[in-house]
Amino acid sequence: MADTKADKKKEEEPVMKTRIPGFDELFAEGGIPKRNSVLVAGGTGTGKSTFCRQICYNLVTQGKHCMYVSFEESIEKIERSMHVFGWDAKKYIDSGHLLVQKINPLDILRMKFGSVSGSGSATELSYKIKPLIIPKDFNPEVIVVDSLTAVISASISKEKNYRVYLQQLFNFFEETGATSFLITETEPIPIRFSDTGIEEFLADGILVLYNIQRGDRRENAIEVLKMRYSNHQKKVFSLDISAQGIKVYPERQVMLPDHK
Repeated sequence: MADTKADKKKEEEPVMKTRIPGFDELFAEGGIPKRNSVLVAGGTGTGKSTFCRQICYNLVTQGKHCMYVSFEESIEKIERSMHVFGWDAKKYIDSGHLLVQKINPLDILRMKFGSVSGSGSATELSYKIKPLIIPKDFNPEVIVVDSLTAVISASISKEKNYRVYLQQLFNFFEETGATSFLITETEPIPIRFSDTGIEEFLADGILVLYNIQRGDRRENAIEVLKMRYSNHQKKVFSLDISAQGIKVYPERQVMLPDHK
């Protein structure tokens, strides 16, 4: 029986299909390599949270399990925001396929480090405390963290704590075997894609979402800036956020405005 399980694992598709229209086509393999940790970077109003929630919804409707960790919005607000697009999050929360956790970043840092602005002597102890809690027997296909920016805002007086937490978080994702998406807030046309730069180094992938001003209108776009273990398009593509959610247009290339 063990051999059969191993054979099944080998036959498993090596990529995770997001099922966001047009997005998976940006990859020669047809999706994001499984187990990758991916930064979803962009400014306000670019659709970062919607993008991640849409992936979760698409997967839970296929019988997969997803975990969405919010450091900012309440569970009720997340449910409501998904309902706007016709995604019945509550149905899948109740069925046990979608786990939504609201965590205060200050609490998690206090739990791990004793205090947010302490001497750092609690660092060794913090290694024994997992950076996120996954219920027993819940094996998520995808884990979303919304957002890393909220964690660094909470730990701004103690950047060392944030760095330790970050390294543990990426190690934790690797151990779970989940594909993870970590949201980070940037400038509208970013030249850096995370709060400290460590995130970019640790992540397997970086997706950048843009909200570009063109005269009196705005244009949404997406770019796969980096994705280990994949052959992906290296251009910026048009993205639309409609009443049905996000749609990517691989046939429509977008030029970014010049910036210094």
